[in-house]
Amino acid sequence: MSFWKRLFRKKGNNNISAVLEEGEEQVVPVFHRENVNFHNSQEREQYIRGCLEQIADAERELHHLEYEYNMVTSHLTDIEELERLPEMMRLEIREMAEKLHGLEKTQKNYNQKKNRISDEEFSKMEQLEDDVEDGLRKLKEAEEYHKLVKSDMRRLNGERHAYEYRQEELEQELKNASGIAVICFIALVVCLIILFALQVALRFDTRLWYVVAICLAAVVILKLFLKHGDAGREIVRVERDINRLILLQNTVKIRYVNNKHLLDYLCLKFHVKKSAELESLWERYREEKEEREQMEQASRDFAYYQKEFLRLLRQARIRDTSVWLHQVSAVLDEHEMVRLRQGLVGRRKALREQMDYNRELARAAQAEVTDISGRYPKYKGEILALISEYEGKQKK
Repeated sequence: MSFWKRLFRKKGNNNISAVLEEGEEQVVPVFHRENVNFHNSQEREQYIRGCLEQIADAERELHHLEYEYNMVTSHLTDIEELERLPEMMRLEIREMAEKLHGLEKTQKNYNQKKNRISDEEFSKMEQLEDDVEDGLRKLKEAEEYHKLVKSDMRRLNGERHAYEYRQEELEQELKNASGIAVICFIALVVCLIILFALQVALRFDTRLWYVVAICLAAVVILKLFLKHGDAGREIVRVERDINRLILLQNTVKIRYVNNKHLLDYLCLKFHVKKSAELESLWERYREEKEEREQMEQASRDFAYYQKEFLRLLRQARIRDTSVWLHQVSAVLDEHEMVRLRQGLVGRRKALREQMDYNRELARAAQAEVTDISGRYPKYKGEILALISEYEGKQKK
């Protein structure tokens, strides 16, 4: 329809007046030929061809409109057939419609679910399904053991540092004791020299002070010797403990490395980073698997109930049975059926108006060609030839 409007409508000169907006009345098409010189063969042929093309466009549009009109009418007839059905048959159809509606709702809820596992994750978990529970247990045990090993490593490392610090303290004590012993020896020599000088130069009796100095020096040196011995023995014990801790650390490190390799392998195998992630994925997989099995069963039930629904509709002499598969809610809800009927009635009215307009358009164009043929009889043969050419094109 838009094609013939563009073909005949020009600025300031509408060859066909038509108003197609909703709610406005249609205007009978009018052909204007005041500015056409029918004695000019080119203008005459162009005008006649325009009228014939107008007829062809109207007929094509009518063909499509009639098909759509028949479809809408058939659908309205089906609604009337449904309403005239016996109560028992209506209940059977309604029962099937309720089952279809419930299955459609289930499928819709499943498709709208947000926290669904992806197809890729589902496929991976499906391949590892038999190993997941055992793998999850091993992964949890490995993570717990990993924590214990790290804790042991930290404890052993702390003890080793403490022993090494004590070893440094003892070594410093040995150095200090050696230094004090040297100082005491030097002090004793100095005292003896001073006492000897007093004895020789001043004739003092220094025998007692000799004894006192030597005794003091002996006590200090003995005490330093004992302390040096204790420190030496403790250093041996500390070194032995440090060596023991190093051996333990090496053993724990080996366990740590083996445990880390096991963790890395399990995470790589199950495509996760930790056991909590695998546990969550496993729970979602099992839930998804159960839902997919339910959906597969629902799909089988849906196909079965569709066939039964269509069978009942055919028994009820419904023509367009497949249409009702998409309008199940109208079978269940009377208000929905009323809205459906009103929509179809409105569509049929609009189609009828368009059909009437196109029929009037074709009639006006035919009348225009007939009138021109009568007014200009000497061009009648040429006009008939154009009509024959037009009819030949329509038959192809």
